[in-house]
Order: sequence, then C-alpha cells, then structure tokens
Amino acid sequence: MSGDRQLVREAIASYFGGTQGDPAQGIYYQGGQLNDLGLGTAYPYMVKGVPDPYYTAGQDAGAGFGAVLSVRLEETHITRRAMAGRTTGWRDRHYTAQCALDVLSRTPLLETAEAGLDDLVDGLLDLIYADRTLGTTSDVYPTGRLITQAGEGPEGIMIGAPAWTVDADRGPSRGGLAITFDVLTMVMS
Repeated sequence: MSGDRQLVREAIASYFGGTQGDPAQGIYYQGGQLNDLGLGTAYPYMVKGVPDPYYTAGQDAGAGFGAVLSVRLEETHITRRAMAGRTTGWRDRHYTAQCALDVLSRTPLLETAEAGLDDLVDGLLDLIYADRTLGTTSDVYPTGRLITQAGEGPEGIMIGAPAWTVDADRGPSRGGLAITFDVLTMVMS
C-alpha cells in the first residue's frame, strides 16, 4: 500500500485530534475526544509555528490551558514473512511514533498546568488502550484496518519527562513532553 507513512501519521493525529480542519490552513485535526482535557489541535507533522488559539480550540472562551499534538515518525523496522510463493507474504512495518504534546498555560500556578498535562497524558493512554487500532478498523483498508496494533508488545509506551519554561512574573508558561509507542501495520506483499 503506497502512502502508508502518511496514512499512519494522519490516522494517529485524527484519532487523538478529531475531525480535519480547513485544508487551506494546513493539515490539522480539532474537536476530538481529548478536547475536554485540553487538546485543542493535532497535527500529523511537525509544525513551524502554532497560532495561540489552536492550543485552546473548542474550549470555552478564556480557557487558561491548552495543548497541541504533533506526530513524528522515528525509526521504522520492516520485516517480511514469505508465504506460499516467491513473491507472496506479509510485510510487518513497525513505526516508532512520537506524539509531542506542547502546552500553553496562562494559569497563574505551574502546578495547575502540570496537573492538566498529567490528565491529558492519562486520557491519551486511555484512548490507546480503548482501541489498539487507533480507530482504523475499516473496510477501506485491504486488511480491514490500517493499524494492526499500537502501544503493544515489548516496546510498550514511553512517556518522556516534561519540560517547562516559566515567565518569572506568573505570565504564560510553555511546556510539554513526548509519548513514544510502536505502531504496527501489516501489508500483504
């Protein structure tokens, strides 16, 4: 299946982020299941700059905490299992997916922002556990799903250490962390 990398990126971003936004503004997703926990926008690619309103998109006016997610595909390990003939078999593609959560907080206390980030991480993990195919079970794909499993196997899920920059006069703080997990696709070859 050509375009597998792009499909995986977009599947991850849409599963966590929601429905696709205005294509004229780039590729992004908003209004997803994590919106109540502060995820305003999810991008399938790294972005150069994010407008501040995208952090809190879909939240009540004046929301003091919001996040954006961007997807990065790191190492990919591809193996082939030959079956039946010289050219038939399955290709297992193990993508190392990293979801970077970048947070913008206007709350006066850093601990409020850190607690919000913890809740968002827990919500993201709950979604992985709820559907290991990240919502890609569909007859659109030749195997019945794009992603066979995510966050499973010995690689598991790794949550990076949070990092924060804080304005000394209790102004906005920025922070975030990365969540890394294996995403397996299986393609008949």
